[in-house]
Amino acid sequence: MERVIQPDAEKTASDHELLDRCRAGDEEAFDDLVRRHQQRAFNVAFQVLRDREDAAEVAQDAFVRIYRSVENFRGDCEFTTWLHQIVVNLARNKHRWWKRRGRQSSVSLDSPVEIADGEVPMQVPASGDAPDVETVKAEFVELLSRRMEELPRKLREVLVLRNVEDLSYEQIAVVLDCSIGTVKSRIARAREALRERMREER
Repeated sequence: MERVIQPDAEKTASDHELLDRCRAGDEEAFDDLVRRHQQRAFNVAFQVLRDREDAAEVAQDAFVRIYRSVENFRGDCEFTTWLHQIVVNLARNKHRWWKRRGRQSSVSLDSPVEIADGEVPMQVPASGDAPDVETVKAEFVELLSRRMEELPRKLREVLVLRNVEDLSYEQIAVVLDCSIGTVKSRIARAREALRERMREER
């Protein structure tokens, strides 16, 4: 009997392939890029801004900017690096805009994160742990999140890109438009500042 290959068994197109299709006028390819990376864009914006509405707006604006400038993207870096760069810059602009107006951003750490299929909690306990262990872990993650909010924006950005998004030093340097040495220095300062704040809780 002839084996029927299901559509979902086909190789998933790479980001660069989708970008090539976008340049050729394929609107569906751009929709695929958005679906693939919209949660990543939201997460980075949220970690910088700590406000769900602002983060959602920044993520949307980032893809609008990508759509308008896709012809100019030469592929010198990964698409995700380009996306991070745009999101971080837009989030910085939004942060400065609110700062000039004196707004202090605050958000409940229990707020769910919006995804394409609905919402999910920001913090999901590890499966398999006893309830008391899960409680301790959740409390630690909440404390860590609060202490990260206290860091200066530049230090918080670099920690998010390194520890949350798992970008390399080289990728972070591209995103933040600075040298690798500056990236390493900021990461060291951010981690030390975070350790100091966590020690205060003991």
